Parts: sequence; structure tokens; C-alpha cells
Amino acid sequence: MKPSMLRCALIAAVLLPTAAWADNEPPEARHLLSRLLSAVAEEDYQQFSALGTEDFQAGIPEAEFDRVTDAMTERVEQGYEADYLTHLNQQGYRVEIWKISFADGGDDTLARLVVFEGKAAGFLLQ
Repeated sequence: MKPSMLRCALIAAVLLPTAAWADNEPPEARHLLSRLLSAVAEEDYQQFSALGTEDFQAGIPEAEFDRVTDAMTERVEQGYEADYLTHLNQQGYRVEIWKISFADGGDDTLARLVVFEGKAAGFLLQ
């Protein structure tokens, strides 16, 4: 290998891991995600609502929460792994994105969580 190619390879080896760390997941968002999913598993609307802002609480009626728990409770209870993917800057908020893989081996879910002052301002499972 030519010295210039070797130097480029070494620079890439040093810089690439740094780039991967540039989008570290915020621990408070991970904790909030875990608590929201626990509330889904426990089918506890009050706990779920309490984790959100006033707008979040008003925007997710209990009937909608029940539809989500009907589809997700058993899967979450069986176990899951949340892999942090990235974040988006949208409308002045930071939106945290995770891939949720379930122990049942079924389809993965994309989780989008908006955190505002330590509370959920938005939460979407796709």
C-alpha cells in the first residue's frame, strides 16, 4: 500500500469511530422510552399520561392508548430491544428515533419520541 493510501486509511480508522459517537442517545430519552413502554405493557393509561406534557396528555385520549396497547402489550411484555438510531431536528424540537425489535421475532417497530423539559411531548410507534 502506498504511504498516502496508508495515511488515509489510518485517518479514516481514527475519524470513523468518532463520527459514530457524534449522535449518542440521550440517557434521559432512553429512560423515558422505557417508562412509556412499561406503561403500555401494563396497560396503564394514567402512568402513560403522567409521563407527558399537557399537550401530550390532551392529544392522546384513552381510547387511542387502548388501541395501541391491544397491539403492543403482549409483544412488549415478552421482551424487546431498543436500538438508538439517530435524532431529527423538527419544528424546534429534537426527535429521538429508535428501532424496537421484539423477542417474538415479528416485525420491528420504529419509535419516535419528542422530549421537552423531561417529559414526552410526542410519542409514535410505527
